[in-house]
Amino acid sequence: MGFSQIRLMLMLLPSLLFAQASISDPKHHALFMMQSQSIEEALVCYEKFAAERGHDFEVLQRMGQIFFANGIQSEDVGDFTMTLFGAGLSGSSASIDILERGLYSNDPQIQMIALHFIAKLDDDRVSELLSRAMSSPFLSTRMEAAYYMSLKKHPHAVGQIEGLMVRLPPFFRPFFPSLFALIGTSDATAALKRLLDDLDPQVRVESILNIARLGRDDLLPILRKRITQHFGPELEACAFAMGTLKDTFSMKKLKRLANSPMDNVKIAAILTLYHLGERSYIPELEKLALDRNLLAISALAQIPTSGDTLAKLVVSNNLQVRVNAAVSLSQLRDSRCLLAAEEILIQDSRDLAFSPFPSPGRSMGIWKAIPSAELRSQDETCNLSLSLSMREQLLGELAHLEQKKFVVLARRIFEAQQIDLIPATITFLENLRTPEAIELLKEGCAILTSPLIRDYCHLSLYRLKEEGPYEEYIKLWVMRQKDAELIRLRPILPWKMRLESDFTLTAEETSRLLIDSFVAIATSRNIDFLLQAIRQGNPQNRYALFGLLMRATE
Repeated sequence: MGFSQIRLMLMLLPSLLFAQASISDPKHHALFMMQSQSIEEALVCYEKFAAERGHDFEVLQRMGQIFFANGIQSEDVGDFTMTLFGAGLSGSSASIDILERGLYSNDPQIQMIALHFIAKLDDDRVSELLSRAMSSPFLSTRMEAAYYMSLKKHPHAVGQIEGLMVRLPPFFRPFFPSLFALIGTSDATAALKRLLDDLDPQVRVESILNIARLGRDDLLPILRKRITQHFGPELEACAFAMGTLKDTFSMKKLKRLANSPMDNVKIAAILTLYHLGERSYIPELEKLALDRNLLAISALAQIPTSGDTLAKLVVSNNLQVRVNAAVSLSQLRDSRCLLAAEEILIQDSRDLAFSPFPSPGRSMGIWKAIPSAELRSQDETCNLSLSLSMREQLLGELAHLEQKKFVVLARRIFEAQQIDLIPATITFLENLRTPEAIELLKEGCAILTSPLIRDYCHLSLYRLKEEGPYEEYIKLWVMRQKDAELIRLRPILPWKMRLESDFTLTAEETSRLLIDSFVAIATSRNIDFLLQAIRQGNPQNRYALFGLLMRATE
């Protein structure tokens, strides 16, 4: 026997021993089959073992790791991407090697997916991988990595971010003050101070706003000097900062700004004076609101005594006035907002969408109603995702009203079959947990004309552990959707444009309901059903489901 033959036998010996052991041990046989990519046989073998001896979470974790290790080797882009999702959903530090492979992809979206999940892990290697992502050929990845480095206060964040900033064209500079403010170290503060003197006024405005929002009162002396500037947006930002940082020493200058001819500066100064205890300027703010100044109407949301003024505006014949008055009243938890809330929540022939418009100094903002939204959805001023987010946020505010009134509104949404608001409406009803809310959910289970309402109501009652056929219904529904695609990617927005959300998925009805159903099943640790769904369902869904299974068995 030659040396090469002996070497080959030695290399094969561990596999041969593992295969031999697997014959007598079903756990090892399941792992061996998974390693051999015989997924169905591995799952059947494990299920037989679990039926006899109970679940072994360590084995399930190892099966998932093997599955992901095989999937990440795939040359199919779909399998590769779904493997990243599954590994990310598992939340396991053991998956960091899988996610690292995503950073080497030539697809910027795949890099962003990998980076998103890497940043969520609690692992010593995260810092190293974030630094590596800063050398990506794609700007979107580098900006995303810079954001996560700032959040985690990475020791090399300031140097890396300053290096990126100087290499980019000047119009990118307003993105950077928020990153240095997040870091908050002495060198980051020095960089932020330099940006306060930047030639670009928009960079200065962003620097002031971020100093305020992060409570950096140590920089107040610098901001006080800027209250004498003549640039309107910067004055507005300074007035906002004085209020946020509770700077009573600037009262005299703020009173001067409260008489400014620029409405945005005047309103910001009046709000700051109010928060500092000076209420004599509120009648002037209410007068501006009654004159249909949308910024003033929006600002009244911060004045608890302004309900009567806003109630006059919520019945205005001007659509934009009604919309902003309703939003402000909802934030004051005033039920008179319902006079216009349905107009925002329930679509009609006008097909309204709602877009945010910031004030010049970006310390305040208004909402504008845009008709014919579907036709204008390609227009950058009509972002349908932001519009839906605004309506869901309004719905959340309304859920804090008297619960009976919210249940009535929820019933109207059901009756109008306002499909895009159904998941949020049912979640808010579920959170109420009152007899009236639960009764409406049970009524929703019987709505034959809307499968989405019916299915979501069953899911909600299952999560609430209400007595009834709700668990069986959800399991049957999930298995009927076994060929449906669970996860579909949507374009990922840059971090500066993104709302706070963990979801990078489409909101298509079946996909979202499937995700919510599987998350509920995983949360209840229904391991047997997850294994059945992995074995019998769409192969593309296996990656995400294995991730949920691993999370459920941690």
